[in-house]
Amino acid sequence: MRNSIVKNVALLSVVLLSTAVLTGCSGKPKGFPSVKPCVITVTDGTNPVEGVEVALIPAQVMSGTIIGGKTDAQGVCAVRTTFAGHSAAGAPTGEFTVTLKKTPEVPDMPELTPEKAESMERSEIDQYYKERDAKIAALPKIVPPDLTSFQTSPIKANIPSDAELTVDLSKY
Repeated sequence: MRNSIVKNVALLSVVLLSTAVLTGCSGKPKGFPSVKPCVITVTDGTNPVEGVEVALIPAQVMSGTIIGGKTDAQGVCAVRTTFAGHSAAGAPTGEFTVTLKKTPEVPDMPELTPEKAESMERSEIDQYYKERDAKIAALPKIVPPDLTSFQTSPIKANIPSDAELTVDLSKY
C-alpha cells in the first residue's frame, strides 16, 4: 500500500513539474512578445464603424504572431496579440502597417451553413457563391480598397507611441 502511495505521489510530481516547464511561470509560451496597450478607433467621419477587422502587420517578420481585433459598437478595437495559442491585450513594440476589412452583410441572401450545404449539389453551392460575390461587389465599399492590404495601406503605427490611433475612413 505504501509503495502505491509513493508511486502516485512521484507520478503526480513529475506531471506537475512537466506542466510547469511546458507552460513557463507566466503561462505565456516561449517567444511570446512583450505587449503594450493599443487601441484603434474607426469612424466614417462622424460615426463609429462597428465590425471592422483590424490587423497590424509588423515591418519586421514576427512568424506565427497575429495582432489585431474587431471594432465594437463605438468603433473601438482593443488590439490583442496571439502567438502559439496564447492571447494577450496589446501589441508588441515596433512599426506596423494597419489594414482594415469589413465584409458587408448581403441583403436578401441567407448564410450558407455547413448543414445546408450538405444537402446541396456542388453546382448549387457554386451558384450560391457566384450570386453572393456579385451582390457583394455591387454594394458600396465600407472600407476603401487601399486600406485592406498591407501593400497599399498608408496607415502606419509605431507602438507604443501610436498606442491610441483613430482612422477616419472618410479621408481615404
